[in-house]
Amino acid sequence: MNGTASVSDSNFTPAKTDCQVHEVTLMGQDVYRVRLAPLEGDLPAFAAGQYLALELPGAEPSWFSIASAPGDPQLTLHIQVMSEGDSASEIISHLRSVGQIRVNMPFGEACFREAPAAPLLLVVAGTGFAQAKSVVEFLMDQRNPAPIFLYWGVRHHEDMYLRSLAQQWEQAWPGFHFRPVVGDDDDHGWTGHHDQLVRALRADGHRLAETQVLASGSPAMVYSVMDNLVEAGLPVSHFRSDVLQYAPRG
Repeated sequence: MNGTASVSDSNFTPAKTDCQVHEVTLMGQDVYRVRLAPLEGDLPAFAAGQYLALELPGAEPSWFSIASAPGDPQLTLHIQVMSEGDSASEIISHLRSVGQIRVNMPFGEACFREAPAAPLLLVVAGTGFAQAKSVVEFLMDQRNPAPIFLYWGVRHHEDMYLRSLAQQWEQAWPGFHFRPVVGDDDDHGWTGHHDQLVRALRADGHRLAETQVLASGSPAMVYSVMDNLVEAGLPVSHFRSDVLQYAPRG
């Protein structure tokens, strides 16, 4: 999640917390795993799937999905650095050099406080996986009985920076199903599914009238998924995404 506006869920009051940096590790080509812990006390309560703001002195807040599950004593974030000098690069540099940062959390309505009774489709692109990770680990802890399908769309297979973790979930949890989707037909290093997210979703023949969907990615990706699934029979009320709040269509 990387937006320019925030939506606070009324059940949780956002609070600012100064955190110490416990880890900054590169995963894959350009995504960093960041782990933070409060300098004093406990983390503010949050729901699986919510997001936070990192506040650097003299800069606008930067928004990231929380990749850890509620109850974890540390926060985990997945921060993608697209180029040297961008805001994400400055954040990584600050975390490494200063070792502390102020966090404002939680935000977001596309979240879960309890296990859904219906099947759940998690549809993510790129670092949208972070939001899905929080939800999956929360639902695993809740022993969620309903099936969960994770569709992770990337351009190149190397962009699935935690593919092995999703595969571990699938092996350990019979109700969890992982669908990696690579969009680049010229990615000859990938022998799995080559397709676009929307086509992969519709090809699997889900009973959309009885399904919940959480989507995480760019506004263009999210609205494309929503429009196609609603056209195929998904009730619009069954579709969740932070994009609907921070980048609403006019």
